[in-house]
Amino acid sequence: MKTIFLIAITALLFSCSNKDEQFCNCLKSGEELNDKTKTVFNHVVTQKLHKEIQELKSKKKSACNDYQTMSGKDMLELKKECK
Repeated sequence: MKTIFLIAITALLFSCSNKDEQFCNCLKSGEELNDKTKTVFNHVVTQKLHKEIQELKSKKKSACNDYQTMSGKDMLELKKECK
């Protein structure tokens, strides 16, 4: 019985992660927006490109909403877990 309990506790501890998926999604949204914005320098801004950038801005804003007042130090700690 003790062996089963120890195995269950060990499995639970290894399955837990400090990774904040929402924060990782925020970072990913920011990277997508940055990549799309970089294309503005090499292309004519079409209505389609403008719309894509606006959609990515909205996506980033909603994904990052909970982190607007977080300190940079805390954000860097969360960013380490996303890699």
